Amino acid sequence: MIHDVDDTLRELLVQKVPIDITTIDIKFEMPTTDWSAGVSKPTLNLFLYDLRENVELRSHQRYVTRTASVVTERRAPIRLDLAYMITAWAAEVADEHQLLGRVLHTLLRYPVLPPETLKGWMQSQRLPVQTWIAQPERTPNAWDFWSSLDGRLKPGISCVLTTAFEPYPAEELPIVTEGRFKVSDLAE
Repeated sequence: MIHDVDDTLRELLVQKVPIDITTIDIKFEMPTTDWSAGVSKPTLNLFLYDLRENVELRSHQRYVTRTASVVTERRAPIRLDLAYMITAWAAEVADEHQLLGRVLHTLLRYPVLPPETLKGWMQSQRLPVQTWIAQPERTPNAWDFWSSLDGRLKPGISCVLTTAFEPYPAEELPIVTEGRFKVSDLAE
């Protein structure tokens, strides 16, 4: 499932960022010192650093769909936040900043991911995929983040996608189409 989120982010960048995407790499690895030493051409790195339930969007509601003969009941999906740190890697800092600026501009245009960028199981989600870009309360402390990766301090864009996971199967129940009632005289 998470690989479909990665593929969706890649597709968003390929389709919507105003650059020749064939000239850069898009990676999802942990940006450690060893990793960065192997970067040979301009690279965008989208490192998934956190995954947790969005408890603000938690719902215990059930959804019922009715056809001619069956009622389908579904539990509300679990809303998960997938947090990525997006960084640009190039030989020149100016190139990194230009690339990051274009990515930031694009991400800010899409608080809800466009359907044409969704990949895999994300195409069948009943709820929109929301994005939270560079939100202070959703961004890790830069110093702590980079020191935990044993790397140098580097600018990055915090990108949180809120998506719906549905781990519960739907329950199908037959529709009752006839019944019998017994009426008694209550006046006795």
